[in-house]
Amino acid sequence: MGMSFRAFSIPAHTKVNLALRILGKRADGYHNLDTVFQELDWGDVLYFEPADQFSFEMTGLSFDDGGHNICLHAMELFEAASGQSIPIKITLDKKVPPGSGIGGGSADGAAVLMGLNQIAPAPLDQQALEDLALRLGADVPFFLKGGLQQGQGVGEKLTELELGFKGTFLLVIPPIHVSTKQAFEALKIPLTAHRPPFTFGRLLDKASLVRFFENEFESVIFHMHPEIGTLKNDLLNQGAFYASLSGSGSTVYGIFDSPEKAQAAQSFFINRYHTQITHPIS
Repeated sequence: MGMSFRAFSIPAHTKVNLALRILGKRADGYHNLDTVFQELDWGDVLYFEPADQFSFEMTGLSFDDGGHNICLHAMELFEAASGQSIPIKITLDKKVPPGSGIGGGSADGAAVLMGLNQIAPAPLDQQALEDLALRLGADVPFFLKGGLQQGQGVGEKLTELELGFKGTFLLVIPPIHVSTKQAFEALKIPLTAHRPPFTFGRLLDKASLVRFFENEFESVIFHMHPEIGTLKNDLLNQGAFYASLSGSGSTVYGIFDSPEKAQAAQSFFINRYHTQITHPIS
């Protein structure tokens, strides 16, 4: 039996980590993090259409997901948790290269959960949705909320922040797939290392961003892939007031005072890398 609803779409925006510290390893094998997620106004798009039976297809960038697409996993989790089977056609228009450290897959998974919850005869409450999101991946709960959030735990304990500066972001995405698992292994963090998180209040201003923030994955990733480290220096040389690796990479981004400065810097990278100018969403 088909369902009647009007076809709709949900943007699966990307994020960057404005900072990322690893506070210690947990007994469950994961790591406690302290990070600041910033949602950006660029990413994939998911389309939801009524259908007689469930189907899923991908358009845009083609890549081999080995049959383990997070959208399908999200659908399975949602149906199991809600006890409802939802006949729907989902199309993922893929723009974000996989493995680039800006949350493309996580955002897709979150968008599927939100889309299904919009049309489910008996929607799940927010807490149930967040539980499913965390089962999909550590970054997925962030994408249910978006904006600017400090993430602790594995990234699921979220505190909303305010951005106290204007900036245009330039993403530079090299064709290097970084394994997060390998990045963590290279860090060699002892089980006992427990460190205090960042403290900077609810307002993130430019001064604290530039002065205190860092991504601790940079040391190992720049060592494993020197080309990625070069990109950070290039962004700073091209006028970014802050530049960093996002997550465990491979994306490196710069923040610029104006769209014009970001565009000028983009021309430096454009023939060699996938680049994207984008803006923070508050």
